[in-house]
Amino acid sequence: MPRALIIIVSAVIILTGCVQERAAIKQPAPPDPLADGRSIFQTGKDADGVQIVAQPPPLYNRCAACHRADGSGNVHLPGGAVSADLRHRALVTEMKHPYNLALLERAIATGIDNDGEKLDPVMPRWRLSARDLHDVAQYVLTQLK
Repeated sequence: MPRALIIIVSAVIILTGCVQERAAIKQPAPPDPLADGRSIFQTGKDADGVQIVAQPPPLYNRCAACHRADGSGNVHLPGGAVSADLRHRALVTEMKHPYNLALLERAIATGIDNDGEKLDPVMPRWRLSARDLHDVAQYVLTQLK
């Protein structure tokens, strides 16, 4: 094999390895879904520290402000609304039509409950990425006992 060809092949191999190594360094690991969901629920910020927003703007910028850190709800809000209990028993066990992940995601994002009815307007219509919406709904369904 001619010396020039050996040098070119060697250079390609070395550069390919460098590019793959740089790509691996630049791609951060996705956040743990439950940690992301917990962060959104408790702080109003996703695992990357980005503030979650709603339209219209919410009374409070985090779920736990109305639904309490444990999800028990029962917080009296302006206009006579009382925040819902989000613990598993209230959302699943005691419901005629239990919430599942898709129904809870719909409620969080659009304000439509498990029976297809509109939630009180005091409930924010949160604007979340698909990942963040899934993570916070999963957290609520599986971690709030």
